[in-house]
Amino acid sequence: MRVLELVGFEGPRSLQLGERPEPRPGPGEVRVRFRNMALNHLDVFITRGLPKRPLPAILGSDGAGIVDAVGEGVDSVAVGDEVVLYPIVTCRECAACQAGQEVHCPKMAILGEHTDGTFEEQLVVPADICHPRPAHLSWEETAALPLAWLTAWRLLFTRGGLQSGDWLVLVGIGGGVATACLLLARAHGLRVIATSRDADKRQRALDLGADAALPSEAFSKAVQEVTGGLGARAVVDTVGPATFDESIRSLGREGMILTVGATSGPKLELLLPRMWFRHLALITSTMGNHREFRAMLDDVNSHQLRPPVDRVFPLSEGAAAFAHLEAGDQFGKVVLSG
Repeated sequence: MRVLELVGFEGPRSLQLGERPEPRPGPGEVRVRFRNMALNHLDVFITRGLPKRPLPAILGSDGAGIVDAVGEGVDSVAVGDEVVLYPIVTCRECAACQAGQEVHCPKMAILGEHTDGTFEEQLVVPADICHPRPAHLSWEETAALPLAWLTAWRLLFTRGGLQSGDWLVLVGIGGGVATACLLLARAHGLRVIATSRDADKRQRALDLGADAALPSEAFSKAVQEVTGGLGARAVVDTVGPATFDESIRSLGREGMILTVGATSGPKLELLLPRMWFRHLALITSTMGNHREFRAMLDDVNSHQLRPPVDRVFPLSEGAAAFAHLEAGDQFGKVVLSG
């Protein structure tokens, strides 16, 4: 079968098409033949050695396809089922797993980061990470869901505890997590302000339901104006040092910065008195638990949400897909076809 292999750590040029034997499912496992797979910034970071994986490696956390083989003892999934994958594999036995806190499992593995992932024609996975794909979505849209939408759901509603009527600012609209936050937030009744340097992206955000879309330059003043001087309940900032000061200035009292990434760098200076005198909070997150994945799918189905897909590349053009995502001009998810 064909696979997209990472053979070095020099970015997209380190990816090449390869061949591997067709895998066979063992007890409790199924084999999924992918229709579509989607990229995340995590995949791009790994091509730059952040983190380094043993090579050659197959990346990819997101995938949707058809079950074409089942192992012994599997009765929850059948050949022919159309599925989307929960992108995390755990031990299922530790205290964290038993408590439904899979993100804290010591043996937690993200598909594509800690184990071979979805950028191949077929993959064997535990049967219990397979979920029925939303019937109203295309294969490309379904593949866009797993990691970004799971991360967004946990960030907003588990970690952030946001509720209907809260003001939410999304810094740098366009990526998978940001667009997921926008659609999920609107479905839950939040009021959303998006920022971007790109006028077309601002318009796309408005088309998706944002209450306002602002230029990125010194956006905090405009946020205060839009919210009537109250400031935002929360700001999702995945940019980091380049925007963090403006994000803090955008918050109302007892507001929170929600972050799952930092595309402008991992280090920043934080003036702590600005945080504690206004009772502000910095809340981090990554990925999500299985119950949160189910809750996310429930929201997608009940609200008929559709993830934006920026562009679809064939698996054979995987390197070009990575270069497109790394350039940062996309709106929505970059997807591969199997």
